[in-house]
Amino acid sequence: MLAASARSTSAKVAAGVSLAMIGATSSTLVAKPIYNDEASSSDASKLSIYPEPDAKVEVVPVQTELERQVGSARRAISHVTADTRSSVRSLIDRWISVERSIEGEVKSIIPPTEPLTPGLLYVGVATLAGSIFTRYRAFPVRLLTPPLALVVSLNYFNPNLASNLGAYYTQVEHKYAPALTEQRRTWQKHAQKYLDSTTNSMHELKDKTEQGLRSGLHSVEQQTGLKVSQVVAAKDEAKSAIKDQIKAV
Repeated sequence: MLAASARSTSAKVAAGVSLAMIGATSSTLVAKPIYNDEASSSDASKLSIYPEPDAKVEVVPVQTELERQVGSARRAISHVTADTRSSVRSLIDRWISVERSIEGEVKSIIPPTEPLTPGLLYVGVATLAGSIFTRYRAFPVRLLTPPLALVVSLNYFNPNLASNLGAYYTQVEHKYAPALTEQRRTWQKHAQKYLDSTTNSMHELKDKTEQGLRSGLHSVEQQTGLKVSQVVAAKDEAKSAIKDQIKAV
């Protein structure tokens, strides 16, 4: 009797314990989800059906000593070439500017209303003749005659060109050598004074000679009765007419 009651009691206790364990297990299942780690690991290990992109390959350049030397030499040559090119270009620009300035000066000197030929040809012939005619003379005469012939012939055959050249020379001299300009003006004043005095003396001598000649002709006419003065006057008129014709030509 007692044994049967004990068995029934132990059976009830075991049943209660099992019910408690089942309840705890069910509450645990409801509170916390259960993950299948094997399934996730198997999915991660599966291969994709699409091809994966290739890994990026980075190439690191490595220069040798020869390449570095060649590169430095090329850079140096390029620098020298660029400097030389710029120097040559600046020199060419300066030369072109000088040519243009010279061309402008020449155009300003040459008169547009006066032909250069045959005047310059006559000037050259006169200068050459001056050097030829004085080749056996003294050294100062040989030295001074050709430039004097050049100046005189240029003023006679091309007066406008000579005037422009004189103005240009005066401008350049005043710009670069003002002291020489003052000296030249002083010399010109003295030379002009001497020239004026010489010219006046020659005119006086000419007048005296003409007066003496006229008085001599008058005395000859009185003594002989010949009209010598009329012949001389006709000769002078013929000379003046010839000079006028030469100037007109």
